[in-house]
Amino acid sequence: MSLIMNVIAKIIKDAQGDIIGRVGGNIPSCLLIKEKEIKEYYFYVTFQNPDNKEEYISIFVPKSYNEMIGNSIYPSCSIKVFTHQFSGESDNWEYTITHINKTPIVGFSRVESREFNFITKSDSPYLIQDEDHYSEALEKDEYIFFAQIDEDYYPENLLNGNYIFGYGALYLYKHRKTGEIVAGFFQYS
Repeated sequence: MSLIMNVIAKIIKDAQGDIIGRVGGNIPSCLLIKEKEIKEYYFYVTFQNPDNKEEYISIFVPKSYNEMIGNSIYPSCSIKVFTHQFSGESDNWEYTITHINKTPIVGFSRVESREFNFITKSDSPYLIQDEDHYSEALEKDEYIFFAQIDEDYYPENLLNGNYIFGYGALYLYKHRKTGEIVAGFFQYS
């Protein structure tokens, strides 16, 4: 057994127990004050930071898929990441991705380093395309890999339409000094 462990969270319909977030649904209430920043975005997911139970991470994707594809790598990655304290779901559906069936996320569990799931905090990413240009600018600016969100682990019936990242994965990075979490890049197959 490896000494290095991953920490994972799963999307589980009808979840009981340790719910740490959700995929889909309406924007968290506390982020309604960010309306100017998220005007052209959809809310995708919110989940507890695996390193800090008092902090949540919410991710927004551009309403335009072409915008997202054209700006998929840091420093011009168009996906927005916000950190905040726990916040209930708002009644505002303006930012809701209507083809995602809102589903709870359960976690976090420690697993062996080769095991991944919907959200995986790991020492290194499991990449779809293992090419240096994805992380060069991040590393230069002192960001290190933090976690990934992988569409390969969507449960059946989560979506009634297209995959958000083209059946891919989003890779989050954290700044070594400030702790800021950003969308480093996403890849798709």
